[in-house]
Amino acid sequence: MTADRISGPGARRLLALPAAAAVALGAAACSDDSSGAGLSYAKVRSTAEQIRQQPSTACPFGLDGLATALQAAGIDRPVTPGAEDAKAVEGELGDGTPPYRWPSGISPSPSTASAPGLPPHAWVTCTWTAGTATVRLDLEAVPLSDVGVSVLLPTLQRTGQLTVDQLGAVVTGRPKPGGKPVLLPGGGLAAIARVPLKGDGDLVLLLSQGDAGPADPALTGEPMAKALEHLQGRIHG
Repeated sequence: MTADRISGPGARRLLALPAAAAVALGAAACSDDSSGAGLSYAKVRSTAEQIRQQPSTACPFGLDGLATALQAAGIDRPVTPGAEDAKAVEGELGDGTPPYRWPSGISPSPSTASAPGLPPHAWVTCTWTAGTATVRLDLEAVPLSDVGVSVLLPTLQRTGQLTVDQLGAVVTGRPKPGGKPVLLPGGGLAAIARVPLKGDGDLVLLLSQGDAGPADPALTGEPMAKALEHLQGRIHG
């Protein structure tokens, strides 16, 4: 399964939903209501489009204060926008894909004759260099309620090197919109949070260390979650 209009990092993230993600998409409930951040799916999508056309070094929606967020979490690192292998800010768009036939070897339940498709989505990625480590903040929005974490599963799997069972646990234990961030299983290299949207939709934040180079132990575990909680509290439309 491919996603339309995606290039760069998005091509790596959203080539195909694994079976766990497809099942999670099908099972996700249309829940959690609306606003608090003043953001909407349409606003996130238009911002991602603008970033594609006019590159910027400032993370949008009030999320450019990583240094302050790290300090609030007790982490003292010099922070600069961008990294050797990544731009400071990138925007991506996807128009979604329709449901498709289950791959051979997968036995779905009788009630799911086809695998759920991928909804439209908008993605903004902000990257910083913090000390010697690369820190990424992914902001992913979809126009459907309570499916954002499921759409994010391929990225979570890559970031945390998670098993299928761990991915299922992430979906089951996903944070509520506006709730405290949740650390990914394993080494605590990443944390996720959800932000209430104005109107329908789901907005997920993922704060993680980059793939290149050794991990900075200070940027893991509870400090990572606290830094994300600080950023979550700053977000605005």
